[in-house]
Amino acid sequence: MSEKDLEKELFDKEEKTKNKTDESNDTKKETKQEEPKKKKTKKAKIENQLEEIEEELKEFKDKYYRNLAEMENYKKRTSNELIKERKYASQSLADKLIDSLEVFTQALNTKTDDKQMQNFLYGFKMIKDMIYNALKDEGVSAIETKVGDEFNPNIHEAMDTEYHPDKPEHTILKITKTGYKFKDRVLRPAFVIINLKPDDEIEDMNENIENGKEE
Repeated sequence: MSEKDLEKELFDKEEKTKNKTDESNDTKKETKQEEPKKKKTKKAKIENQLEEIEEELKEFKDKYYRNLAEMENYKKRTSNELIKERKYASQSLADKLIDSLEVFTQALNTKTDDKQMQNFLYGFKMIKDMIYNALKDEGVSAIETKVGDEFNPNIHEAMDTEYHPDKPEHTILKITKTGYKFKDRVLRPAFVIINLKPDDEIEDMNENIENGKEE
């Protein structure tokens, strides 16, 4: 091998080594430039994941508090319903016994001179008083209604109307059936007849019908 050839070979080797070194340096530079980008990307991903977790946690808390509030409301409703059921548990029985009480009351209004019948009526009165006292203990009370009281649709039921000009309108003329309350509820309204002036049109119609019949 000549001297020139040897120099050329050495030069080529140096060039190759230099190129490899440059390539390695370029690769390192590129790697160093990419590292901050990768770090930024990872940080952004972590931040996004944290935001998602925080949003899910917030939704979970909202659902939890809503469910808790609904549960508390349900407990209150259930408790109130149980209290009402206990309070008015015997209302149905009281309603039925009121009818029996009315039968005894009607029987006691019978007038008789027969001693044996009077003894029967006295026995009925004792039974009636026992039933009424038992009902009073359960919370039943008669609705206090007097002739002359103003008609109250909440506790009275008008069975009929009459008109007396010398008495105020919408006042009670007669009580046909006693009303009763069960605690704070109306068990049965009092049946009454009230004082009410008929409409002129109805009066004229009635007069025309009567005149027609007379003719």
